[in-house]
Parts: sequence; C-alpha cells; structure tokens
Amino acid sequence: MKLSLFDSPTNIDDAISNAGWAQEHGLHRYWNPQVGNADPIAILSVVGREIPTIELGTSVVAMQTTHPQTLAQQSLTVNNISGGRFTIGLGTNHEPVMENMFGIPWRKPYTHMVEYLDALIPLLNDRAAKTSGEFVSVQSGINVDAEPAGVMLAALGPKMLKLASERTKGTITWMTGPITIESHVRPEIGPDAEIVAGIAISVTDDPAGAVEAGNRDLAIYGQLPSYRAMLDREGATGPGNMVIAGDAAAIRAGLERYKSAGTTEAALNIMGDREAALDVIAALGAEI
Repeated sequence: MKLSLFDSPTNIDDAISNAGWAQEHGLHRYWNPQVGNADPIAILSVVGREIPTIELGTSVVAMQTTHPQTLAQQSLTVNNISGGRFTIGLGTNHEPVMENMFGIPWRKPYTHMVEYLDALIPLLNDRAAKTSGEFVSVQSGINVDAEPAGVMLAALGPKMLKLASERTKGTITWMTGPITIESHVRPEIGPDAEIVAGIAISVTDDPAGAVEAGNRDLAIYGQLPSYRAMLDREGATGPGNMVIAGDAAAIRAGLERYKSAGTTEAALNIMGDREAALDVIAALGAEI
C-alpha cells in the first residue's frame, strides 16, 4: 500500500513546502480537496511546476459546481505543467451543501455523474465531446498539449462503485474504514481497481483525546447520510473513531489493517501534533 499526503493548504507557500516534504520522503502523491481553502487546481498547478516528481491529485472536485469542459481544460493544463502527473478525484457533493450553501437543486447524482463522465472522458482523451443529457450537454473541443489526466471517483454506494470500476481508475474514500473496504468497497469495485483511502492520523499519547477532537472537528461527517452509513458499517459511534491515534506502532498497525482490507493507497490527513506525525510518516517510508 502506497502512502500519500492529504493536505488542505490556505496558501501556496505551505503547499509547496508540504508537497516538497512529501516528495523528499518518498510519498507517492500529494492530494488537495476542493473545500473552503485555497483552490486545488490552482495550488496543484504551481506545485506541479515547483515540485518535480510527486504525483498530484484532487480529493475531490464536486461535479455539480464545475462544468466538464472547464475541468478537462484545467486538468490537461495541470498535466502540461507537471509532465502528466495529475489525477482528477471527482465526486458528487452532498445534498445539504448543494442546496443550502450553493442553491443548487440535488437531483439524481448517479445519472448526473454518468453524463458528466460521458463528456469529461472524451474531452480528456480525444479533446472533443458531443453529448446531450438531462444534466450535461457538451458540443465542444479543447486544445491543450498534454497527456490525459487520470480519473477516480469518490464512490460509496454500489452503483457509483460499479461506475468507478467500469470507467475510471478506481475510488477515493473518506470516513471509510477497513471493515467497509474489505466487505463492501473491494467486492463492489472488483479486484483490479485502485482504492485510495483518506485516513486521519493523530500521533499522541492521549488516543481518547484524539477521538474526542475528531468527533468535534469532523462532526459534519457524522451528520451527512452517506458518511453516516459508512460509520455505521464500521460500528463507529462518531467520526473520531475513524482517526488512527496513538504512537508510531499504533499508526502502523492501523494502516496495516487498511492494507489487508485491499486498500492500494493511503492518503494521510494529519490531525493534532503535525511534527510528530511527520516524523512517524517519514519513518514508515513510501509504502507499507
């Protein structure tokens, strides 16, 4: 199982520093989410220019707020800048976020994603798409000198996992533990697809306190239905139970459980003492 760094910077200097550290210590990839911090496409464009070898990815971009034409142009441009190291992590946003924050109706996310891929994948591979659908219609082409970006889906339900298996490189998960990956994600997505698990870690001598902090800081994931379902599969009372917390041995043991479950890449999200966590990640090396 490869190890990667999940990072949500608020400025480009931190992003370059963190991605540079990850590359120096042999980590496989540098992931950025599309949240309220610095824009991941812009960040990864600069990182791709400044940091020469580490793989890059978004985890994840929401399809409802980014047109496939725009995302294809952005992704090919990042690949032009980085020499072909970019993977698009793509997902559906959540109903409360869409309707309450953005004023976008929440309808048929699976159908929307199918139509989105119908446009995005030809735009990436052939530089043109002709589609007409309920949610996505594209009659256009683009001209960017770059290798096609890879695509992965944030998929939790059986239909979306099957779609990820059939049309992309695999899935990116969050708040999804080893029990769920072994019993649900891997069987649904098949033996060959990549599974990238976003995993919160906290290096601490107070694991119970780390769980409490996780329940507080990650509370939203216990409230969104799709993530709540994943927590229930793990028997987790709250999102804090998904934080791998403790000393270096505890962190390794927790990651080994993900590896045994069929995870191919762990995207490590540091909570708590950052310097202590970096020391542990450095000692783990590029993979376990």
